[in-house]
Amino acid sequence: MEYLIIGSGIAGYNALKELINVDPNSKITLVSNDKYYPYDRPPLSKYYLRGEMGRDKLFFESESFYKRENLKVVLGKSVESIGKNEAVLDDGTAVRFDKALIATGGRPRKLGLPGEGLKGVHYLRTLDDCDSIKAEISKGKEAVIIGGGFIGMEVASSLTMLGVKARVIEVKPYIWNTFVDEKVSKFIQQYFEKKGVEFLLNEGVKEIQGEGRVSNVLTNSGKRLGADIVLIAVGIVPNVELAQKSGISVNNGIVVDERLETSMGGVYAAGDVANIYDPVEGRRKRIEHWNNADYTGKLAARNMAGKNEVYNFVSSVWSDIFDLHIESAGDTAGYDEYVIRGKFNLDNPSFNVIYLKGGTVKGYLAVNRDFSELEVLNKLIEKKVEISGMKDKLTDEGYDLKGLIKE
Repeated sequence: MEYLIIGSGIAGYNALKELINVDPNSKITLVSNDKYYPYDRPPLSKYYLRGEMGRDKLFFESESFYKRENLKVVLGKSVESIGKNEAVLDDGTAVRFDKALIATGGRPRKLGLPGEGLKGVHYLRTLDDCDSIKAEISKGKEAVIIGGGFIGMEVASSLTMLGVKARVIEVKPYIWNTFVDEKVSKFIQQYFEKKGVEFLLNEGVKEIQGEGRVSNVLTNSGKRLGADIVLIAVGIVPNVELAQKSGISVNNGIVVDERLETSMGGVYAAGDVANIYDPVEGRRKRIEHWNNADYTGKLAARNMAGKNEVYNFVSSVWSDIFDLHIESAGDTAGYDEYVIRGKFNLDNPSFNVIYLKGGTVKGYLAVNRDFSELEVLNKLIEKKVEISGMKDKLTDEGYDLKGLIKE
């Protein structure tokens, strides 16, 4: 078999590793528009940005790993189109394949603000993006972060820890609004405020100001905030252009079936770019998180190699901010009621907000909790275990949640 992997992010890298394991005699070509071999992205907003992780530690493998007779890695190139068993690169080179994987991920969403091109204004998606921010941190005293999502909050945490004053502007009424409810959002906000981070909610940005370099951010309400560094972190846009040009079905990402195959036979999609039917939630969704990219990259690879496995995964997210480790899984929005397990306080937080609907656990948001507890909750969500008469046990710290599965 000849395989083509397009993209070298979490999904593309894990697909490559899986193909090497399940079909070691195959011929594999990996094409990436990145100039680097595959590396891990979560540390870019955390440990690497703060200087706690060396650059070499970001890379999944040493360069020698990719020096194999049956593996060709093409860096700094894009795939322009895919046809029947052939892809064409931007330099005109044709690559033959039996099965292909599109793992092109996404790119930062641009706001198109006046002053967006000034020096000191950044997006964070790639290693080079992070290096450019790191180069300015020692000079910066004030940072404005536009967007209160994952990346924005993680960078606000990291900059604060490095002694930079951080302000977060969020257009919605509360931060992390796409995956937590208001009570959890306010807790996280208060925790950040204790650390010195300021927030402007229900607020947008009118203009980024400066002479050659950013000096201020002007909000829609007329506030002028001093800034040496500006980060725009308002989500990503899935890179679906290749699929569109090639006639592959696209709808908020590349539409795939339960085996991650696209509308073009023999071509699969995984990671941030894939629109997947989630059997746990009973709806289609595009998931922009590390765990899902890891899982779907491996699943697509196995199916490309002839397996017949279907997507069956409780999607989860995680983040490290200051001294909080946060994990969330399942549906944290469509719930009837919730219970709180643990200490929901700012001084020594360790809690789990567990969301219920129709007598079953639908999702959770955990702060500083043991992973064994989360494993049980994942099983309760996946198996849709009925716990109507036992929900009081969810709040009992002395009760082993494994008993809910046995009972």
